[in-house]
Amino acid sequence: MALRSGHGTGAGQPRVEVLPPNELPAPVPAALPVPDGPVARRQNGTVAGSAAARVLGRKGGLEKAKRVRLIDSLGLRKLADDATFRPYRDAAEEFVSHHLAELAKQAGGSVGPAPSTMVASAALQLAASRWAFDRGAAENDAGLIKLGSSLANDSRQNLLAAYELATREAAARPRGPVDPMARIRALAGGGGKA
Repeated sequence: MALRSGHGTGAGQPRVEVLPPNELPAPVPAALPVPDGPVARRQNGTVAGSAAARVLGRKGGLEKAKRVRLIDSLGLRKLADDATFRPYRDAAEEFVSHHLAELAKQAGGSVGPAPSTMVASAALQLAASRWAFDRGAAENDAGLIKLGSSLANDSRQNLLAAYELATREAAARPRGPVDPMARIRALAGGGGKA
């Protein structure tokens, strides 16, 4: 996102805009992949420590995220149940899964809830756009074709914003283990300088 000077009728007024594709931040590689093997356990079957518990929690969260139907969670069940829209909705759900996986590769290995919501909205906008284009062409309705174009543009903006936010979040994440006591030890042993 960038603060830009307005133009046209909004000249001189500052406005927040999504960066154009050539100004987006560079992708951030993933720090560490999520382990896909078994979680370390003690003899009695309990989790072997806090590190193993974190791995187990992350694996569970990723599995739950796969099952959540993002489109339904946006409260659009009525439109989604429309028989003519159903194939477009199904394609939108596939798009969300695929795009979030690709976005995670460019954003440090994971995508937060805000960019995920933007991608889900973009998928719905794209699906509705394709539905409007198809219905507009079948019914020779210029209004539906214009709606399809507008929704496609909105989808593009949401995807650009999701990429920007996901890469900024990835750049802000700590790299490697964080020791909260390191600064205190440095202050205590180093004469007050950290």
